[in-house]
Parts: sequence; C-alpha cells; structure tokens
Amino acid sequence: MQVRLDPVKPGSAWQGLERLARQSSPPGTWVVSGDDPLLCQEAADRLRQMLLAQGFGERTTETPDRGFDWKGWLGQMATASLFSQRRIIELRLPTGKPGLEGAKAMAQWAANPSPDTALVLHLPRLDKALAASSWMTKVSAHGVILQVDSVNAGQMRPWLEDRLARHSLKANPQALSFMATRFEGNLAAAHQEILKLGFLPRAQPDAPLALSELEDLMSDQARFSPFQVGDLLCGDNPGRAIRVLRGLKEEGEPLPLILWSAAQSCRRLPIRRAGLALRELSRIDTMVKGLNREDPWLALERLALRLSRTA
Repeated sequence: MQVRLDPVKPGSAWQGLERLARQSSPPGTWVVSGDDPLLCQEAADRLRQMLLAQGFGERTTETPDRGFDWKGWLGQMATASLFSQRRIIELRLPTGKPGLEGAKAMAQWAANPSPDTALVLHLPRLDKALAASSWMTKVSAHGVILQVDSVNAGQMRPWLEDRLARHSLKANPQALSFMATRFEGNLAAAHQEILKLGFLPRAQPDAPLALSELEDLMSDQARFSPFQVGDLLCGDNPGRAIRVLRGLKEEGEPLPLILWSAAQSCRRLPIRRAGLALRELSRIDTMVKGLNREDPWLALERLALRLSRTA
C-alpha cells in the first residue's frame, strides 16, 4: 500500500501507520520515498520511533554498491538477531535501482518477510518506471510505501508557521513572506534558521517575529530545481518563473537539462501555445550550442513573459 505524507499536516497518516505497526503481523517492508532530504529524514526518524515502540530494538544500515552480495544479504535477513528479539535493517538506494539481483532479493523478501525483521528502504521519489517495476509492485502489495510530498510554493507559509510554532515562535505576515521567499526549495536551511531563532534573545519573546528582525539575520537560501522550469513557463506567474531562472543561473545549472525539462512540460500545452514554446526552445537550444549569439537565459525569461500573455 502507498501512503502520502502531507508535509504540512501528516498527523492522520501517521495514526494509520501506527495502527499497522501494532498488528500481530506488521508489514515486513517499509519504504521512505521523496525528494526533500529534511522531510525524508524526519519521516524515517518517526518510522524508527514507531517501530522501536513495537520492540524493534536493533538497527543496522547499509548502502549497497555494485559488488553487494544480495544472496548473502537475503540469507542474513532470515537469520534471527543475536542481540534483540526484533530488528530494523535499512538499505539506502540513492538511485532507486538495486540491479537485477537486488530486485529479485527484495521481491522475495517482500513476499515472505520474517516477522521479527523490518526492512526500511530509502528511495528517491518513485517515478513511473520504478513504481511499475516487478520488485516495487511486490513491495507495494505486501509492504508500505511512504510517499513524502515536498513543500510547494503555496505551502511554504503554513509549513513555516507550523515549524515556528514547534519552537514557541510566530511571525507576522511580512516576516512569513520574507522567509518563504528566502527558503523556497531549501527546507533544511529554513529548519536550521528556525532552530537558531528559538535561542535568539528578544526584547519581547512572545511577540510575533517582525520583518526587521529577520532581514539582518537571514541570507537568501532559496534553492531551485531545473525540473520546475517547465511548469513555471506554462503557468501564469512570469515573475516567479524569471526568479527561478535567475536562481538556476546563479547555481550554475546546465541549460540543456533545463531546456529538456521545459520541452516535456510545454508539450502538454494547448496546440497554439505548445507550438510557440517549442519553436522558441529550439531557437534557444541553438544559443546554448553557440550557433546563435543571443543570451539563452534572457531568451528564456522573454519566453516566460510571452507565454503568460497568450494564456
């Protein structure tokens, strides 16, 4: 089964997961999947606490490489622990691809787990190919996949409000907007800044944080993904699209990847807008290849403005 964890209000999902863990035969495989490192780490921490409460007291972690002995691992998984009645075995698969032998081993484990061992897999966000693979289908049928949703732009303010409240802090609307802009796409940096704010001596500790208090304390920590560009170009907020493009340029993101991502999204537009977008992206590609002396970054910004006017 798959469970989506809302980044702002995940409580109800965790209540259902705790009921699953308390069953006499709890799931033998748990998957933590998502894009954001902070949210995935926090989900994994809560999962461990949940399993610990059910007696899974021993924990080991491995990151399989090309020479990993999957057959030996599977045999070891079936062997009782020497130190604890129940144990957690964690595997980190940064690419989400365990290879042929690994896929066979995990499919076999998912279908017939040991009741005293919980396998926790750390994976990137499941794409269509991974979700449809035979081994992941087995895991989904017999185990639990925690799909950790990322925080989108519209959720930044409520997410920040919740995080501030955990540290007995609150912020006025201007300060929240400032933080949302500074930390968009970089929740780990936001988390660290909020931790620091919790220890900051203030003249009025109970008053909401004001913009003036934050401006001198926080640097711009926004981080963007090249895979955002396509959806932003197709949207109706050219200002945000341009801001993301400029952030990607500063971060040195490769233009070919940005153009590829944008083309995939623009193909979903109505025919007239899709034709305009794809023709211009093709022209920008000639700039990237040095066949046209125009600035490809400026051309992308102009495309964002043109598409917004034809929406």
